[in-house]
Amino acid sequence: MNHIKTFFKEKGLYLFCLALVFAATAAGILALRSVVNNMSELTQLRKDALQEDSTWTQPDTTVNQPATDVPEPTTAPSAAPSASSSSSGAQSESAAASAGPAATAAPSAQPAASSVFWQAKPIAEFSGAELVYNETLGDWRTHNGADYAAKAGEEVSPVCGGTVTSVTEDALWGTVVEITDEDEVLWRYCGLTDAAVQPGEGVTTATTLGKVGSIPAESKTAAHIHLECLKDDAYQDPESMK
Repeated sequence: MNHIKTFFKEKGLYLFCLALVFAATAAGILALRSVVNNMSELTQLRKDALQEDSTWTQPDTTVNQPATDVPEPTTAPSAAPSASSSSSGAQSESAAASAGPAATAAPSAQPAASSVFWQAKPIAEFSGAELVYNETLGDWRTHNGADYAAKAGEEVSPVCGGTVTSVTEDALWGTVVEITDEDEVLWRYCGLTDAAVQPGEGVTTATTLGKVGSIPAESKTAAHIHLECLKDDAYQDPESMK
């Protein structure tokens, strides 16, 4: 017993320090395990919250709506017959690259290039259902015909022969001459002046319809003829019908 007391008396301080180190180590291990457990629980809670949040489960939405402020394309000039064979229109003074008039003498009911400017590439092509910007009117609309450069005052002959359906004045398209060919295809020549034909008159590719005038709806474009083509009341590309 004395030996034990002597041992504790001599080694007591060392044993006390060892006990403190052991207790501190045990406390650190317990604290670390507690922190790890808390972090695991927090991570799981965050995962559960994200899964339950409807904001993250909504499908992506693709914006695919047309513009609402695009103007509707204007209707083409009326085909109503007119008894008058002459009309007035302001002549455009702007020049465009073109050649002088030429006409074939042989009558033809089939499309055939008569005036030289029908043979050139359009300065503004048929757009179909696609909207294009109209610089003069400042809006987007379909371009239902093809524009062919021509000198102001130049005589205009038709692309093909047929019968004059109407000669009208239009606020947007100027003097308009409509011709129906033997295949019931309607050809509309817009932007004329000094019309030289009357409704019901038969024409050939040598006939003068009038002269190159002005087109109010396309006045910012150099002098030209706006040519439209309709088959079964549907607009066609004049280039594909010539």
